[in-house]
This record gives sequence, structure tokens and C-alpha cells, in this order.
Amino acid sequence: MSRNIKFTKTTLENLKHSTKLEKWYDKTCEGLACFVQPLPSANKTYYAHWSVVTYDASGKQKRSGRYKRICRVGQKPLDEVKAEVITKLKIWKAGNITSSSVKTTGSLVGEYIKYGAGGFRVKNKSKKQRYKPVTATGYKNVLTTYALVDTKKEHLKTMLTAPFRISDNYYYKKQLAELPLDKLTKKDVEIWHSRMESIPSAANRALAALSVVFEWDANRQVPTHKGSNPCLRVTKYEEHKDKRWIDSPAKILEIVKYCQDQQWRDPHFLSFYLTLLEYGERLSDSFGLVWRKPTSIAEQLKCTGWIDWQKKEIYLRDTKNRQDASPEMTEELFTQLQKLQNLISDKDTKASWAVGSKWVFPRPTDPSKPINNSSYRVKLRDFHYKMGLATREHVRGTGKRKVYKYTNHFTFKHLRKTFVTTYGRRYGLEKASQRMRHSSLIVTKEHYFNEDKEALKTHKSIYDVGDNVVTLKKVGKDAE
Repeated sequence: MSRNIKFTKTTLENLKHSTKLEKWYDKTCEGLACFVQPLPSANKTYYAHWSVVTYDASGKQKRSGRYKRICRVGQKPLDEVKAEVITKLKIWKAGNITSSSVKTTGSLVGEYIKYGAGGFRVKNKSKKQRYKPVTATGYKNVLTTYALVDTKKEHLKTMLTAPFRISDNYYYKKQLAELPLDKLTKKDVEIWHSRMESIPSAANRALAALSVVFEWDANRQVPTHKGSNPCLRVTKYEEHKDKRWIDSPAKILEIVKYCQDQQWRDPHFLSFYLTLLEYGERLSDSFGLVWRKPTSIAEQLKCTGWIDWQKKEIYLRDTKNRQDASPEMTEELFTQLQKLQNLISDKDTKASWAVGSKWVFPRPTDPSKPINNSSYRVKLRDFHYKMGLATREHVRGTGKRKVYKYTNHFTFKHLRKTFVTTYGRRYGLEKASQRMRHSSLIVTKEHYFNEDKEALKTHKSIYDVGDNVVTLKKVGKDAE
């Protein structure tokens, strides 16, 4: 008989007492159970339940149940009990793992997320440096998704948990997060990395983040993992660098002219688009710009930079290389931002909603915050379709109710690559690398710059000096 039922006040009251302990489980709330005690006590009690993975001496996986008493039935409303289980189940699980004598990879990753991700960098060149907030957040997200498999995407769960075929008659069924640290090997990490073959870039970043976890643990006073870092010398996937750029100068000029002439249609979006084209800085540095320099240090730390109107520069407070920068604005960008200010101050424009906001590009849903990665996602798709940089296909519907599937061939990041390529072809690769403040020419060339293949072709001999050069006097036998 199934012990899974839907917990309601009526069903709990109708549970009968027998001569032995009966355990019932709520199929609508993960982790909630009700224990019905045998007579004569006849008590009914709420418990939280979960399973713990252990391994015997041979490495065989075993699961055992764990329970935590909550309260007697009737002492708290059922909805309140369910809310408590939903909120605290992960904490109870983690507490159980931490207190266990067997440390797992998952528990170590959890400790790093809780205590290490916001600390000092493991790999530094010369001095102690704290993780930048965006880096710490990135590590947490990658580890949570790919190491702990805490994600709502079913295809990722299947990819990371399904039996992995090693040979014709052997399937690997172990889960990385559940492996005890004293049994974790390089082979286990390689198989985990191999599971993500279809997403090579994400796989390499997940491997790098996991390696940081073991390096962080090795630097602790009492390391949890004994032995060398199992992520070292695991072969990474080859990544194909996406260096797409808008390779038509006529199309770029068309877009620039549209942003200038039609700014009134969508002032903030078109100004942001032109900023990326004319300025070429990273998205993260462009999101949090403010109109003028904040008066206090605390306020300065909350933004990414500000506009210096006198010098016609945009000051960036903390770029990727941890240095400030003040690249000059082009005349087109300077004029565009001035017009944006005027449109904001005029109550009869489409930019007046941002009046009073300190941000150059405030979030449409909340002007007190700057834009983020998703703020202009739909606008960018529609704008690129209008400009011929996106395509669409009809899915269903007729008339005004047609539904289309869009394919956007360029993103905001490709505008940076467009800037670097155009700048580099005009002034040279070295100048482009210096303008973008890259650590080496290799970074610029491999990630951003596109060579002009036609300019590299050799149509004539490179030693052909023309007819106006004096012919050298012949010597030797040829002179006779």
C-alpha cells in the first residue's frame, strides 16, 4: 500500500492507529512526513525527512533515511508546518552532512560558497586581492548549478545525474556531490567534466571553479581534502571564440545615424546602443554609469563610473584589470548624451520617466536602479530585426495575433568586438590593445579583433620595388 497521500486536516484526522508505528508522507510537500504512534499513546507527529548517501568499504553506494521532529499534529497549522519544511529542508540536509564523519565533495563546495567565495583570490600575481563581487557571484552560480546540481533546468539535471556510459557493459552512476572526499579521484572529475561535452564553455568554467574550491581548501589551516587537487591536468575542451562583429561599415553608419536622428523614439535604449558602439567598453562597466561624480566615497562605490563633461570623458572606477580608466568620448557620443539629458528634463518626451534618477541608464521598471543584462533583451531583438541583424520565422497565428520565433545574430557583446575590430583596422592591433587596456596582444587578437583577410593577401612579390630603382652592377660570371 502506498504511504504517499495529500496532507489535509481531514486526511490527517482519518489516519488510524494500529499496533505498530505508521509513517505517512505528503506527496504535495517534499520532505514532510507524519508519524502515527501505535496505541496506547496514539500520538500523531510531523517530521521532516530526507536521505543521506553513504559508501561501504567496497565503494558501493547506500542510502539511509534521516528524520527531524517538528511538532505534534494540531500544535501548528498545516500551512505553517509546510512553509517551515520548504524553508529549512536544505539547511537540515547541510547540517547533517557537515556533522557527519564522512565529508563529501558537495559539503566542501557548500563550505566554499558560504565562507570562501567572498574572500581572497587563490591565484594572485603579487599581492592579496579580494574577489570582485561579479567573480564571486559567478563562482557561486556555476558551482551551485553544475557541482551541486541545484537547478530548475531538467536537461541539465539529466545530463549531470543520468548513468554515464563508460563502455559497452559499464555505466558510471556515481554523483560528484555525493562522493566522499577520501574516495574522490581525478577519474571522477574527468567523468563529471565529460558529462558536459555538449556545453564546452560551461564545462571548462565549472572545472575551473571546482579547482578553486580545492585550492581554497588546501590553504586552510586544517584542510578537509587530503591529497592533491583532483582537477589539475584534466584536459579542457577546445572553445571556439565568438568574434562576430558587424562587418559592414555602411550598416554601422546606418545604425549610428538612426540612433542620432530617431533618439526621441526610445531615448535610453538608443543612447545605450550608441554608447557601446562609440565607446566600446564592457557591459558591466556601462550599466552603472551616473551623470556626475558622487560627493561621497560610499556613493562612488555603488556605481561603475561617471561622466566628466568638461574633459569629455567617462571615468570608469574599477575595470576588469582593477584599474580606473578615463577613455575619451567621441563627438557623436558626447552629443547623444547631452540630448538624452535634455529629453529627460522635458516632461513631454519618452525619457521624462527617468527624471530624478542618478543613473544614466536607469531600469525601466525601477528608476532607482541601473539596467542589467535583461533590461533591453526584447528591445535589442526587435531593433536588430528592424536593422536586418536578426531573422524570424512564423510559428502560428494569423493577422495581428501572429507568433514569431526570432534569431538574434548579434548581442550587446558583439558591439564591443565591432568597436575593437574597427578601431584596430584603422590604428593597428597594438593601439587597439592599448585602448582596451588588455594584458597582451593575444587577448585582443583571440577574443575581439578580426583580421582584414583581403589586406593580408599578397598579389605581387613583396620584393618588387618598381621601375625607378637603379639596377645594381652585375659581378662574377654574369658580368661577362
